[in-house]
Amino acid sequence: MTKHSSPLMAEYANVAQAPIEEAYSLPFAVYKDEDIHDLEMEKIFKNEWVFIVSEQEINHTGDYFAFTLAGEPIVILRGQDGAVRALSNVCRHRGTMLLDEGFGNVEKNIVCPYHAWTYSDEGTFKGAPFTGNVNIDKQAHCLLQFHLESWHGMLFIHLGEPTNSLLNRLEGIDDYIHHFELAKFEHGYRSDKLEHWDANWKLAMENAMESYHLFKVHKATLETVTPTRQAFDIAGYAEWALTGGEMKDTSSSLTKWFRGSYPKVFDNYVLISIPPSFVGILTSESLSWIQVLPVDSERCIVRSAGISNVKVSTEDKAEKAFVDAFFAEDKAICERVQRGMASTRARGGKLVTMEKVVVDFHQFLANRLFNTPISDFYEAPKAQLFLSESGNGE
Repeated sequence: MTKHSSPLMAEYANVAQAPIEEAYSLPFAVYKDEDIHDLEMEKIFKNEWVFIVSEQEINHTGDYFAFTLAGEPIVILRGQDGAVRALSNVCRHRGTMLLDEGFGNVEKNIVCPYHAWTYSDEGTFKGAPFTGNVNIDKQAHCLLQFHLESWHGMLFIHLGEPTNSLLNRLEGIDDYIHHFELAKFEHGYRSDKLEHWDANWKLAMENAMESYHLFKVHKATLETVTPTRQAFDIAGYAEWALTGGEMKDTSSSLTKWFRGSYPKVFDNYVLISIPPSFVGILTSESLSWIQVLPVDSERCIVRSAGISNVKVSTEDKAEKAFVDAFFAEDKAICERVQRGMASTRARGGKLVTMEKVVVDFHQFLANRLFNTPISDFYEAPKAQLFLSESGNGE
Protein backbone atom coordinates (compact mmCIF):
# COMPACT_ATOMS: atom_id res chain seq x y z
CA MET A 1 0.00 0.00 0.00
CA THR A 2 1.40 3.41 -0.96
CA LYS A 3 1.21 6.38 1.33
CA HIS A 4 -1.35 7.96 -1.02
CA SER A 5 -3.75 5.02 -0.64
CA SER A 6 -3.70 4.72 3.14
CA PRO A 7 -6.88 4.39 5.23
CA LEU A 8 -6.46 8.02 6.34
CA MET A 9 -6.31 9.17 2.70
CA ALA A 10 -9.44 7.19 1.91
CA GLU A 11 -11.27 8.66 4.90
CA TYR A 12 -10.11 12.18 3.96
CA ALA A 13 -11.47 11.77 0.43
CA ASN A 14 -14.77 10.29 1.60
CA VAL A 15 -15.51 12.90 4.28
CA ALA A 16 -14.34 15.91 2.28
CA GLN A 17 -16.52 15.25 -0.78
CA ALA A 18 -19.80 15.10 1.17
CA PRO A 19 -22.49 17.76 0.47
CA ILE A 20 -23.65 20.03 3.29
CA GLU A 21 -26.58 17.74 4.17
CA GLU A 22 -24.14 14.91 4.99
CA ALA A 23 -20.98 16.85 5.87
CA TYR A 24 -18.88 16.24 8.96
CA SER A 25 -15.61 17.72 10.18
CA LEU A 26 -12.53 16.31 8.50
CA PRO A 27 -10.59 13.56 10.33
CA PHE A 28 -8.41 15.25 12.92
CA ALA A 29 -5.27 13.51 11.66
CA VAL A 30 -5.37 15.33 8.31
CA TYR A 31 -4.38 18.51 10.17
CA LYS A 32 -1.18 16.83 11.45
CA ASP A 33 -0.16 14.02 9.11
CA GLU A 34 3.05 14.67 7.15
CA ASP A 35 2.06 12.45 4.21
CA ILE A 36 -1.17 14.42 3.86
CA HIS A 37 0.83 17.64 3.98
CA ASP A 38 3.23 16.41 1.29
CA LEU A 39 0.32 15.42 -0.95
CA GLU A 40 -1.32 18.84 -0.50
CA MET A 41 1.93 20.56 -1.45
CA GLU A 42 2.29 18.49 -4.63
CA LYS A 43 -1.34 18.45 -5.76
CA ILE A 44 -2.45 21.90 -4.63
CA PHE A 45 0.28 24.42 -3.85
CA LYS A 46 2.56 23.29 -6.68
CA ASN A 47 -0.27 22.77 -9.14
CA GLU A 48 -2.94 25.43 -8.51
CA TRP A 49 -3.45 29.19 -8.73
CA VAL A 50 -2.33 30.49 -5.31
CA PHE A 51 -2.91 34.09 -4.20
CA ILE A 52 0.24 35.87 -3.03
CA VAL A 53 0.10 39.68 -3.12
CA SER A 54 -1.73 42.63 -4.71
CA GLU A 55 -0.25 44.86 -7.40
CA GLN A 56 -0.97 47.86 -5.18
CA GLU A 57 1.39 46.49 -2.51
CA ILE A 58 4.30 46.50 -4.97
CA ASN A 59 3.29 49.67 -6.75
CA HIS A 60 6.68 51.26 -7.44
CA THR A 61 9.52 50.26 -9.73
CA GLY A 62 11.75 47.75 -7.97
CA ASP A 63 9.19 46.83 -5.30
CA TYR A 64 9.07 43.14 -4.50
CA PHE A 65 7.59 40.53 -2.21
CA ALA A 66 9.76 37.47 -1.54
CA PHE A 67 8.29 34.31 -0.01
CA THR A 68 8.46 30.52 0.01
CA LEU A 69 5.67 28.43 -1.49
CA ALA A 70 5.71 24.66 -0.99
CA GLY A 71 9.45 24.85 -0.40
CA GLU A 72 10.09 27.00 -3.49
CA PRO A 73 11.74 30.42 -2.85
CA ILE A 74 10.05 32.98 -5.12
CA VAL A 75 10.01 36.74 -5.59
CA ILE A 76 7.25 38.79 -7.25
CA LEU A 77 8.89 41.96 -8.53
CA ARG A 78 7.88 45.07 -10.48
CA GLY A 79 10.56 45.72 -13.10
CA GLN A 80 11.88 48.87 -14.71
CA ASP A 81 9.41 48.29 -17.55
CA GLY A 82 6.48 48.38 -15.12
CA ALA A 83 5.65 44.71 -15.59
CA VAL A 84 5.23 42.39 -12.61
CA ARG A 85 6.93 38.99 -12.78
CA ALA A 86 7.22 35.93 -10.58
CA LEU A 87 10.87 34.80 -10.52
CA SER A 88 12.82 32.15 -8.70
CA ASN A 89 14.56 33.67 -5.68
CA VAL A 90 17.43 31.18 -5.96
CA CYS A 91 20.77 32.01 -7.59
CA ARG A 92 21.56 29.84 -10.62
CA HIS A 93 25.14 29.44 -9.38
CA ARG A 94 24.99 27.50 -6.09
CA GLY A 95 21.44 28.03 -4.92
CA THR A 96 21.78 30.98 -2.56
CA MET A 97 18.60 32.85 -1.64
CA LEU A 98 18.86 36.15 -3.50
CA LEU A 99 16.48 38.56 -1.74
CA ASP A 100 15.38 38.58 1.88
CA GLU A 101 11.85 37.30 2.43
CA GLY A 102 9.15 39.93 2.84
CA PHE A 103 8.75 43.29 1.14
CA GLY A 104 11.64 45.31 -0.25
CA ASN A 105 12.97 47.22 -3.23
CA VAL A 106 15.82 46.69 -5.68
CA GLU A 107 17.17 49.65 -7.62
CA LYS A 108 17.84 47.82 -10.87
CA ASN A 109 19.69 44.53 -10.54
CA ILE A 110 19.41 41.48 -8.31
CA VAL A 111 22.85 40.64 -6.94
CA CYS A 112 23.58 37.36 -5.18
CA PRO A 113 24.95 38.00 -1.67
CA TYR A 114 27.34 35.02 -1.98
CA HIS A 115 29.43 35.48 -5.17
CA ALA A 116 27.74 38.55 -6.69
CA TRP A 117 26.23 36.82 -9.70
CA THR A 118 23.96 39.48 -11.14
CA TYR A 119 20.50 39.38 -12.76
CA SER A 120 18.25 42.05 -14.23
CA ASP A 121 14.86 42.68 -12.65
CA GLU A 122 13.44 40.63 -15.54
CA GLY A 123 15.48 37.61 -14.39
CA THR A 124 18.08 37.80 -17.16
CA PHE A 125 21.58 36.69 -16.16
CA LYS A 126 23.92 39.65 -16.67
CA GLY A 127 27.27 38.34 -15.48
CA ALA A 128 29.54 37.09 -12.74
CA PRO A 129 32.92 38.30 -11.45
CA PHE A 130 36.23 36.41 -11.55
CA THR A 131 35.14 33.60 -13.89
CA GLY A 132 38.63 33.07 -15.28
CA ASN A 133 38.67 31.05 -18.47
CA VAL A 134 35.18 29.65 -17.90
CA ASN A 135 32.53 30.80 -20.35
CA ILE A 136 29.06 30.97 -18.74
CA ASP A 137 26.06 30.52 -21.03
CA LYS A 138 23.94 33.53 -20.10
CA GLN A 139 20.72 32.16 -21.59
CA ALA A 140 21.05 28.96 -19.58
CA HIS A 141 21.58 30.84 -16.32
CA CYS A 142 18.56 33.16 -16.24
CA LEU A 143 16.24 32.97 -13.24
CA LEU A 144 13.30 30.63 -13.60
CA GLN A 145 10.00 32.40 -14.21
CA PHE A 146 6.57 31.22 -13.04
CA HIS A 147 3.06 31.79 -14.35
CA LEU A 148 1.40 34.87 -12.83
CA GLU A 149 -2.14 36.14 -13.41
CA SER A 150 -4.10 39.05 -11.95
CA TRP A 151 -7.72 39.31 -10.80
CA HIS A 152 -8.63 42.92 -9.89
CA GLY A 153 -4.97 43.48 -9.02
CA MET A 154 -4.77 40.32 -6.91
CA LEU A 155 -1.74 38.34 -8.12
CA PHE A 156 -1.97 34.55 -8.24
CA ILE A 157 0.99 32.31 -9.03
CA HIS A 158 1.03 28.83 -10.56
CA LEU A 159 4.19 26.78 -10.08
CA GLY A 160 3.20 24.12 -12.62
CA GLU A 161 1.67 24.16 -16.07
CA PRO A 162 -1.90 25.44 -15.68
CA THR A 163 -4.62 23.66 -17.63
CA ASN A 164 -7.09 26.44 -16.81
CA SER A 165 -6.59 30.20 -16.56
CA LEU A 166 -7.26 32.01 -13.29
CA LEU A 167 -10.04 34.06 -14.89
CA ASN A 168 -11.76 30.90 -16.13
CA ARG A 169 -11.57 29.41 -12.66
CA LEU A 170 -13.14 32.55 -11.15
CA GLU A 171 -15.74 32.95 -13.88
CA GLY A 172 -19.03 34.27 -12.53
CA ILE A 173 -17.72 35.80 -9.32
CA ASP A 174 -17.74 39.37 -10.70
CA ASP A 175 -21.48 39.19 -11.36
CA TYR A 176 -22.10 39.43 -7.60
CA ILE A 177 -19.59 42.14 -6.70
CA HIS A 178 -19.90 44.63 -9.60
CA HIS A 179 -21.57 47.27 -7.41
CA PHE A 180 -18.42 47.56 -5.30
CA GLU A 181 -16.33 48.80 -8.26
CA LEU A 182 -12.99 47.24 -7.35
CA ALA A 183 -11.31 49.24 -10.13
CA LYS A 184 -11.55 52.29 -7.83
CA PHE A 185 -9.53 50.54 -5.12
CA GLU A 186 -6.18 52.02 -6.09
CA HIS A 187 -4.53 52.32 -2.68
CA GLY A 188 -2.80 49.37 -1.06
CA TYR A 189 -2.22 48.86 2.65
CA ARG A 190 -0.64 46.02 4.55
CA SER A 191 0.89 44.75 7.73
CA ASP A 192 4.60 44.14 7.20
CA LYS A 193 4.47 41.51 9.91
CA LEU A 194 4.17 37.88 8.78
CA GLU A 195 2.29 36.02 11.50
CA HIS A 196 3.49 32.48 12.23
CA TRP A 197 0.61 30.38 13.57
CA ASP A 198 1.03 27.00 15.21
CA ALA A 199 -1.88 25.65 13.20
CA ASN A 200 -2.38 23.70 10.01
CA TRP A 201 -3.10 25.93 7.02
CA LYS A 202 -6.55 24.34 6.51
CA LEU A 203 -7.63 25.38 10.01
CA ALA A 204 -6.65 28.99 9.33
CA MET A 205 -8.58 28.98 6.05
CA GLU A 206 -11.69 27.36 7.56
CA ASN A 207 -11.69 29.88 10.39
CA ALA A 208 -11.31 32.84 8.02
CA MET A 209 -14.13 31.88 5.69
CA GLU A 210 -16.96 31.14 8.12
CA SER A 211 -18.95 33.62 10.21
CA TYR A 212 -20.36 31.00 12.58
CA HIS A 213 -17.71 31.69 15.25
CA LEU A 214 -17.97 35.50 15.37
CA PHE A 215 -20.48 35.69 18.24
CA LYS A 216 -18.22 33.60 20.47
CA VAL A 217 -14.58 34.22 19.48
CA HIS A 218 -15.01 37.87 18.47
CA LYS A 219 -17.75 38.97 20.87
CA ALA A 220 -16.11 42.34 21.64
CA THR A 221 -14.67 42.94 18.16
CA LEU A 222 -16.16 41.69 14.87
CA GLU A 223 -19.49 40.65 16.38
CA THR A 224 -20.16 44.29 17.26
CA VAL A 225 -20.10 45.32 13.57
CA THR A 226 -20.78 42.09 11.64
CA PRO A 227 -23.12 39.99 13.80
CA THR A 228 -23.27 36.23 13.29
CA ARG A 229 -27.07 36.18 13.16
CA GLN A 230 -27.04 38.52 10.16
CA ALA A 231 -24.66 36.37 8.06
CA PHE A 232 -25.93 34.61 4.93
CA ASP A 233 -24.86 32.63 1.86
CA ILE A 234 -24.71 34.31 -1.54
CA ALA A 235 -23.38 31.95 -4.19
CA GLY A 236 -20.53 29.65 -5.11
CA TYR A 237 -19.11 26.15 -5.11
CA ALA A 238 -15.75 24.45 -4.58
CA GLU A 239 -13.81 26.81 -6.86
CA TRP A 240 -14.94 29.97 -5.08
CA ALA A 241 -17.66 30.92 -2.65
CA LEU A 242 -19.33 34.14 -1.52
CA THR A 243 -21.01 34.66 1.81
CA GLY A 244 -22.09 37.93 3.33
CA GLY A 245 -23.67 39.70 6.22
CA GLU A 246 -25.37 42.89 7.23
CA MET A 247 -23.13 45.42 8.96
CA LYS A 248 -24.25 47.50 11.91
CA ASP A 249 -24.25 51.18 11.02
CA THR A 250 -22.68 53.04 13.92
CA SER A 251 -22.50 56.39 12.10
CA SER A 252 -24.00 59.47 13.70
CA SER A 253 -27.26 60.94 12.41
CA LEU A 254 -25.34 63.90 10.97
CA THR A 255 -22.96 61.59 9.09
CA LYS A 256 -25.90 59.64 7.66
CA TRP A 257 -27.56 62.87 6.56
CA PHE A 258 -24.43 64.06 4.74
CA ARG A 259 -23.95 60.65 3.16
CA GLY A 260 -27.40 60.62 1.66
CA SER A 261 -28.97 57.65 -0.08
CA TYR A 262 -26.94 54.73 -1.41
CA PRO A 263 -27.68 51.20 -2.67
CA LYS A 264 -28.84 48.71 -0.03
CA VAL A 265 -26.12 46.34 -1.14
CA PHE A 266 -23.61 48.62 0.61
CA ASP A 267 -25.19 47.80 3.97
CA ASN A 268 -23.52 44.41 3.61
CA TYR A 269 -20.05 42.94 3.48
CA VAL A 270 -19.10 40.11 1.12
CA LEU A 271 -16.72 37.40 2.25
CA ILE A 272 -14.80 36.06 -0.76
CA SER A 273 -13.23 32.63 -0.37
CA ILE A 274 -10.80 31.48 -3.09
CA PRO A 275 -8.92 28.38 -1.98
CA PRO A 276 -6.26 27.52 -1.23
CA SER A 277 -4.92 30.80 0.15
CA PHE A 278 -7.28 33.81 -0.12
CA VAL A 279 -10.18 34.99 2.05
CA GLY A 280 -11.24 38.60 1.57
CA ILE A 281 -13.86 40.86 3.11
CA LEU A 282 -15.33 43.34 0.63
CA THR A 283 -17.21 46.52 1.51
CA SER A 284 -18.07 49.66 -0.45
CA GLU A 285 -14.78 51.20 0.68
CA SER A 286 -12.22 48.41 0.69
CA LEU A 287 -11.22 44.82 0.08
CA SER A 288 -9.24 43.44 3.02
CA TRP A 289 -7.92 39.92 3.12
CA ILE A 290 -5.83 37.33 4.83
CA GLN A 291 -3.41 35.15 2.92
CA VAL A 292 -2.55 31.72 4.31
CA LEU A 293 0.56 29.78 3.26
CA PRO A 294 1.64 26.47 4.80
CA VAL A 295 4.99 26.04 6.52
CA ASP A 296 4.66 22.39 7.53
CA SER A 297 1.91 20.03 8.65
CA GLU A 298 1.23 22.00 11.86
CA ARG A 299 2.33 25.55 11.07
CA CYS A 300 1.35 28.26 8.63
CA ILE A 301 2.04 31.90 7.84
CA VAL A 302 -0.89 34.33 7.86
CA ARG A 303 -0.59 37.82 6.37
CA SER A 304 -3.18 40.60 6.30
CA ALA A 305 -3.46 43.38 3.72
CA GLY A 306 -5.97 45.13 1.50
CA ILE A 307 -6.85 47.74 -1.10
CA SER A 308 -9.09 50.77 -0.73
CA ASN A 309 -10.72 53.60 -2.68
CA VAL A 310 -9.04 56.09 -0.32
CA LYS A 311 -5.55 56.23 1.12
CA VAL A 312 -5.59 54.42 4.44
CA SER A 313 -3.79 56.11 7.30
CA THR A 314 -1.25 53.93 9.05
CA GLU A 315 -1.59 56.16 12.11
CA ASP A 316 -5.22 55.32 12.95
CA LYS A 317 -4.47 53.76 16.33
CA ALA A 318 -8.07 52.81 17.09
CA GLU A 319 -8.52 50.92 13.82
CA LYS A 320 -5.14 49.20 14.16
CA ALA A 321 -5.99 48.12 17.71
CA PHE A 322 -9.32 46.71 16.49
CA VAL A 323 -7.66 44.70 13.70
CA ASP A 324 -4.86 43.48 15.95
CA ALA A 325 -7.41 42.37 18.54
CA PHE A 326 -9.52 40.14 16.28
CA PHE A 327 -6.40 38.85 14.50
CA ALA A 328 -5.02 37.75 17.88
CA GLU A 329 -8.38 36.13 18.71
CA ASP A 330 -8.25 34.15 15.45
CA LYS A 331 -4.68 33.03 16.05
CA ALA A 332 -5.48 31.89 19.59
CA ILE A 333 -8.54 29.87 18.58
CA CYS A 334 -6.83 28.23 15.59
CA GLU A 335 -3.86 27.21 17.73
CA ARG A 336 -6.29 25.88 20.35
CA VAL A 337 -8.07 23.80 17.71
CA GLN A 338 -4.72 22.51 16.44
CA ARG A 339 -3.94 21.16 19.90
CA GLY A 340 -7.26 19.32 19.80
CA MET A 341 -6.24 17.62 16.56
CA ALA A 342 -3.78 15.50 18.56
CA SER A 343 -6.67 13.38 19.84
CA THR A 344 -6.75 9.85 18.45
CA ARG A 345 -10.03 8.89 20.14
CA ALA A 346 -12.32 11.86 19.53
CA ARG A 347 -14.00 12.50 16.18
CA GLY A 348 -15.43 15.63 14.62
CA GLY A 349 -19.17 16.17 14.34
CA LYS A 350 -21.81 17.34 11.89
CA LEU A 351 -21.28 20.65 10.11
CA VAL A 352 -24.20 23.10 10.25
CA THR A 353 -25.84 25.30 7.63
CA MET A 354 -23.62 28.31 8.35
CA GLU A 355 -20.60 26.14 7.50
CA LYS A 356 -21.66 25.57 3.89
CA VAL A 357 -18.61 27.56 2.77
CA VAL A 358 -16.37 25.18 4.74
CA VAL A 359 -17.99 22.28 2.92
CA ASP A 360 -17.17 23.98 -0.39
CA PHE A 361 -13.55 24.25 0.76
CA HIS A 362 -13.47 20.58 1.72
CA GLN A 363 -14.81 19.62 -1.71
CA PHE A 364 -12.07 21.71 -3.33
CA LEU A 365 -9.50 19.74 -1.32
CA ALA A 366 -11.01 16.37 -2.22
CA ASN A 367 -11.28 17.28 -5.89
CA ARG A 368 -7.66 18.42 -6.19
CA LEU A 369 -6.19 15.63 -4.06
CA PHE A 370 -8.36 12.66 -5.03
CA ASN A 371 -10.22 13.80 -8.16
CA THR A 372 -13.62 13.43 -6.49
CA PRO A 373 -16.70 15.21 -7.88
CA ILE A 374 -17.94 18.52 -6.46
CA SER A 375 -21.46 19.73 -5.76
CA ASP A 376 -23.22 21.92 -8.31
CA PHE A 377 -22.96 25.69 -8.23
CA TYR A 378 -25.56 27.15 -5.88
CA GLU A 379 -27.18 30.56 -5.57
CA ALA A 380 -28.98 31.62 -2.39
CA PRO A 381 -32.05 33.91 -2.38
CA LYS A 382 -29.97 36.79 -1.01
CA ALA A 383 -27.91 36.72 -4.23
CA GLN A 384 -30.58 38.77 -6.00
CA LEU A 385 -29.62 41.86 -4.00
CA PHE A 386 -26.11 41.65 -5.43
CA LEU A 387 -27.19 40.73 -8.95
CA SER A 388 -29.79 43.49 -9.26
CA GLU A 389 -29.00 46.45 -11.47
CA SER A 390 -29.82 49.00 -8.77
CA GLY A 391 -28.17 47.27 -5.83
CA ASN A 392 -31.50 47.52 -4.03
CA GLY A 393 -32.75 44.07 -5.02
CA GLU A 394 -34.87 45.53 -7.82
